[in-house]
Amino acid sequence: MVLKLYYIHQSPPSRMVVMTLKALGLDYEEVIVNLFEGEHKKPEFLKINSRGKVPCLSDDNYVIAESRAICSYLCNQYEKGDNRLYPTDPKQRGQVDQILYVSENTNDMMMAYINVGGVLFRGEKPVEEKIGEVKKALDLYEGYLSKTGYIASDGLTLADFFMASPLLMLDLPGYDDFKDYPKTTAWLAKIKALPYFDESNKEGLTKMKEMYQNALKK
Repeated sequence: MVLKLYYIHQSPPSRMVVMTLKALGLDYEEVIVNLFEGEHKKPEFLKINSRGKVPCLSDDNYVIAESRAICSYLCNQYEKGDNRLYPTDPKQRGQVDQILYVSENTNDMMMAYINVGGVLFRGEKPVEEKIGEVKKALDLYEGYLSKTGYIASDGLTLADFFMASPLLMLDLPGYDDFKDYPKTTAWLAKIKALPYFDESNKEGLTKMKEMYQNALKK
């Protein structure tokens, strides 16, 4: 078995795949694809993933892209035991799948405010008019967490990884208005306390915040 992950540390979806690999205790080879130098658009990478996106995973001769699909595949293929990141019970898995879809929407809502592309490449700022979208998303988190200890159930699942991802990005502009969301704050603290969290996220988040803040200063 040779798992090979094509990614870059600054990419939030890439980091969620890294978290899944580490949670499952899987060894893998890293291949850094530098998006800032256009390596994802070069012919050699487009042969691997025609969409020109990271992350992308190669498992021997099997290649899969899209972070949620990659993480689901890894769990389907390699996860063992009863307390699973991706449950096998259809109803439990359905709940995880549902929130994996929701996480795309919450990501869009928060990114509309953070405006990463605009800040890094077009000299723009966070879009203050979109603060309301952030609060709408946080209302969803608080609602889910009023029912269960984690975002999709009382145990840790892939849904937690992908719902945590956009929340972590709110640190780029320094957003910290969580006073009305105590359950969300406590849940995110549990995610950050996972033994593989820093190893999976610290470098990428630090680099991304540095780039973002430097662009704002300019």
